Amino acid sequence: MAVYRGMSGATRFPPDVASRMEQFGRFEFDPSEVSIDASRVWSELQAPFLDFARSDPEEFAAELADAVSSAGGFALFGAARTIWNLVGSDFRSPAYDRVRMAALEFLRSHGVPAGRISAHDMRFWQEQRDEPWLVGRPRPTAETLITPLAPGEMRPVARVTAEADADVVYVQAGAGGGYRAVVEAPYNDTDRSRVRRDWLGASTLHELYARIGEAFQVPVHWICDELEPFIPLPRPRL
Repeated sequence: MAVYRGMSGATRFPPDVASRMEQFGRFEFDPSEVSIDASRVWSELQAPFLDFARSDPEEFAAELADAVSSAGGFALFGAARTIWNLVGSDFRSPAYDRVRMAALEFLRSHGVPAGRISAHDMRFWQEQRDEPWLVGRPRPTAETLITPLAPGEMRPVARVTAEADADVVYVQAGAGGGYRAVVEAPYNDTDRSRVRRDWLGASTLHELYARIGEAFQVPVHWICDELEPFIPLPRPRL
């Protein structure tokens, strides 16, 4: 990699490294929400840094953390994920820990639920912070009004995204008693014919709604009015 010189002296990063880390961070967080072609992610946002990362991991992490510190936001997340990808998942250093925690604090401050955080990052958070990730509103009481299901009714309660073939969640009475949530979705990535699969079960409709809410954590594209109180957290502010 070429050596670039700036106000602080020599660095082995290009001047737009923070921008590249922001792009990579957004892609890593939700590739469906970014316009960058996935084929360019490795060639433009990761591969140029591989030699530096492998030749001097400590200095790589330190310089990259410094390079994104003023940019903040997704640049922090992109830098943390780049160190993970190029140096290794078991790597630890003060600089890496610093940028990784800053990235997690950014996501937390914007309401990203724990379900969107990797298990490895959540363990790191729990090692460093003696506090919950986010605290949602309490589960509605058993007296919360839910319209009983009619015999044979299959009630839609949520649509996950706005796409025409989005996953749709239904609730219905179970054949052997209790209630179940069923997901209607494409069979797989190549066969888009729709199939229905059992997802969650519960002894009461109230408990089933609570389980669906806890699984989603935040509102999806559409949820029915009766399910809304069971969603513990608002949408992330990203």
